[in-house]
Amino acid sequence: MVMFEGFSVGYFAGLLIFVAAWIGYEWFSVRAAKTGSNTSAHMNQWRGRWMRTAITRDNRIGDLQIIRALTGNSAFLASTAIFVTAGIAAVIGSADRVVEILNGYEFLTETSRNRFGLKLAFIAFVFVNAFFRLAWSMRLHSNAAVVLGAIPQPDNIEDREKAEAQAAVAGELCNLAAKHYQAGTHSYYFGFAACAWFAHPVALVIAGLWVVAILYRREFLSRANAALASIRD
Repeated sequence: MVMFEGFSVGYFAGLLIFVAAWIGYEWFSVRAAKTGSNTSAHMNQWRGRWMRTAITRDNRIGDLQIIRALTGNSAFLASTAIFVTAGIAAVIGSADRVVEILNGYEFLTETSRNRFGLKLAFIAFVFVNAFFRLAWSMRLHSNAAVVLGAIPQPDNIEDREKAEAQAAVAGELCNLAAKHYQAGTHSYYFGFAACAWFAHPVALVIAGLWVVAILYRREFLSRANAALASIRD
């Protein structure tokens, strides 16, 4: 418990509120995706339409190219998360010098090696979480491509219901991949917001709530969400 000496209740209260806002919004977003009220819910429907249409095409190269592009997006962010985590590890090695520099700014709360290390460790955890979510998204998209490739060509389909069921599996895999991709990008949002902890615990709370407001606006109240919801099955 020596490492926690010098920490005020406010430091951990701010962190607790920040984490609660992050986890709470993730839960709320996933729940909304099941009730059909946010962008994720509407995109789930569009992916279902995509796969039902894909089985009617003789040439599915375009569909596989879309999956490849989606996988590439996840791969880019996953690799970036590795670089961010490596950068944090490098900063930890120079903690003494960085703490001295930070304490030279009067508008920042005074910090110590332990406080600084805890903050860096938390930010590293956020980006490690992003990596695992994004890496799993890549895997799910790859699985979806395999399932799509296993569906016979339209002229060779003997059981239409079975082909549609296989297309539904591919669509569900893409939906799950999108769910983890979104969680990974959310980790990026909250990871950058966590940097406000270097200024003050109150700044951390404000930054976390600000991110929640941005995400809610984009997923529930944006014109993009309205456009996606304009066409229903």
